[in-house]
Amino acid sequence: MSDEKLIERREIWKKKRIIREIYGEWASLIIENLKVGGATVELGSGSGLFKEFMPDVISTDTIKADWLDLACDALYLPFKDSSISNIVMMDVLHHMANPVKFLKDAHRVLEKGGRIVVLEPYGSPFSLCVYKLFHEEPYIFKKDYFAHIDNEEKDPWDSNQAIAQLLFFRQLDRFNREFEGKFKIVVKKRLSYLLYPLSGGFGNRSMIPNFMIRPLRLFERLIDPLSPLLAFRCFVVLEKS
Repeated sequence: MSDEKLIERREIWKKKRIIREIYGEWASLIIENLKVGGATVELGSGSGLFKEFMPDVISTDTIKADWLDLACDALYLPFKDSSISNIVMMDVLHHMANPVKFLKDAHRVLEKGGRIVVLEPYGSPFSLCVYKLFHEEPYIFKKDYFAHIDNEEKDPWDSNQAIAQLLFFRQLDRFNREFEGKFKIVVKKRLSYLLYPLSGGFGNRSMIPNFMIRPLRLFERLIDPLSPLLAFRCFVVLEKS
């Protein structure tokens, strides 16, 4: 993503209340699940919005920007062994060519009990229909990320929105075998049913007025038992054993 696009997203952020409220709620959920103390690194910080909620986070991306602290490749983390308490990622994992390799290097830099906190797309029966109709990024479920492939040559913005769903839901047994004794999943939930798609995200106009944000948020809590059928997002927390 170009500097111009990132700047444009920062401007949308300032003007669009519903986006600030949605991401603010997600940021609170992330912060609540961090290991207390030590350094927290955000990967794929992009427009640097999470820093508004956690000013001391080390914000990183593959490109340099005035509002970011560091440019780095997530597959080769520039941190010492056991030196980081938390790694935060919002909509980053599904852009990785080799997410399993990333998890192995993340294990190296995390201290014992350190956490990886991930917020990613989730393809429920309902959201898959919406994603396929209105979102350009693909869902590819026939992909084996545990096959130890070494191909990392790809555009950083190429993606597979199914990655988190594959690793932590559909192929959970393989994840547990691969990372036995290294990581355990301490939180795993599906979330976001109506408010997020109706917001239009950063690229489209919101379909609901601001006064409907709170009622819709309350309604989402009521329909939470239907999350396997409706969810647009998943939230996963891994802890280093």
